[in-house]
Amino acid sequence: MTMDLDASLLSITRFPVKGLTPQPLDAAQLTPDQPIANDRRFALAHGGSAFDAAAPAFQKKAHFLTWIRNPPLAALDCSFDADGTKITIRKDGKVLVQDADLTSPLSRPAVEKVVLEHIGAEGTRGSVKVAEAPNAWFADVPAPYLSIQNTATLAELGRKLGQTEPLDSRRLRANLVIGGFPAWEEMQWVGSQIEIGETVLAVEAVIGRCLATHVNPDSGVQDTDVVGTLNGVYGHNKCGVYARVVKGGRIRPGDRVGRIL
Repeated sequence: MTMDLDASLLSITRFPVKGLTPQPLDAAQLTPDQPIANDRRFALAHGGSAFDAAAPAFQKKAHFLTWIRNPPLAALDCSFDADGTKITIRKDGKVLVQDADLTSPLSRPAVEKVVLEHIGAEGTRGSVKVAEAPNAWFADVPAPYLSIQNTATLAELGRKLGQTEPLDSRRLRANLVIGGFPAWEEMQWVGSQIEIGETVLAVEAVIGRCLATHVNPDSGVQDTDVVGTLNGVYGHNKCGVYARVVKGGRIRPGDRVGRIL
């Protein structure tokens, strides 16, 4: 195993509703072949979606509201309860929905109404429906991956973008941010495993990036050419890796991170 003594897990994040505000976590219990519990458990189906509530199953991101087609989603300030199933939505400091239960058909219309009014009929193709599917999640790929970003990579990419700060990991929808490794080293991990605390994850793929990364996660405005910079500077649109849990356990920020060859 190779390890930098300073290599550690810096943050844990899940996204209870695809396209809405991330939820930082103080800890997470990882289970083999599962994403972080309640990560992308819900999504917002637009009026042209093929998602069928009577036979719910994974659908590609084109069937849901996302930053790539609906950048203003990012401007909704959302927070969640400890389970990630109750949502409070604010806009410009005003509470629009409070503690709506995303699992309840009785509570969902309030969330749908706020999103529809915020995005507009054209952007939603006339309607918004909260989607949920048993034993499925609504990430960009159907495999039960966690997405990992290296803070040194984000710092270098930020510099290439002309920023004084690292690229905000929220633009990349990272579940785990790690530190203590050289920039871009994580891209060489595909086919190997990493230890995070008491868990083991198999790194299985690099992540291709789309125009959603151009969206400011606070304002909902497209203000940064991440994809163009990746292609222009590095000759590819990849940033970050996907990993699958092979040995479960509890992880917390500060846990040591090491690579198993």
